[in-house]
Amino acid sequence: MKTLILAASAALAAFTIPATAHASITTLDFAGSICGVAGDQNCGNGSRIGQNYGDSANVDVSYASYTIADDLAEDHLKHWTSSYGDLTNVVWGGSNATNYYAAITFTPLAGYELRLLDFDTGCYVNRASCRTMTYSVLENGTSVLSGSGISTLYPGHASVALASGWSSDGYTLRWGPDSYDVGLDNIRFEWREISNNAGVPEPASWAMLIAGFGLVGAASRRRRGAAAATTA
Repeated sequence: MKTLILAASAALAAFTIPATAHASITTLDFAGSICGVAGDQNCGNGSRIGQNYGDSANVDVSYASYTIADDLAEDHLKHWTSSYGDLTNVVWGGSNATNYYAAITFTPLAGYELRLLDFDTGCYVNRASCRTMTYSVLENGTSVLSGSGISTLYPGHASVALASGWSSDGYTLRWGPDSYDVGLDNIRFEWREISNNAGVPEPASWAMLIAGFGLVGAASRRRRGAAAATTA
């Protein structure tokens, strides 16, 4: 009996759901002194965004543009102050409106994972080619989320929800082939420690736990029955 109780208690302790991991949200709004090679200069229209913008002790963020053939075009993306719909301080890339993708890669450092939440997008003033936009989210080179023909709601802006799953490998957010006239802003991502993630028992585990308590109950009833028979 004592052995069964101890076993059931151990099972209960093992299946207890730990506290949910604390998660932090970061917003890339492309404002402030974030430009230049060192990422510490004021930005002007066309300034390169520093590769350290968005970096932390938990996540590395990097920027690049590619041709439609996936050849690296530039090892950075650029800043623009206004004129992309009603957004201010946007990120864009490429050299024309038809042949370039822009890419931002989010890589969690060891012990962390992240997910992409959403972003705002706008079309450059008086350009017809960017009234809709196409994007994709890749994990390990494979597209896991995508959208095409997304209205940028010119002359305003559109907000696009991503809500990707958690990944310890990270994600790349790509847009284009018109990443020249389509600008992004307010890109939000969330990160947390892997070691503190909540673990929910599988149905089979719950079944084992219930069965264990059933055995404890049955043993207890037999013991009470035996005691009653002895007293009689």
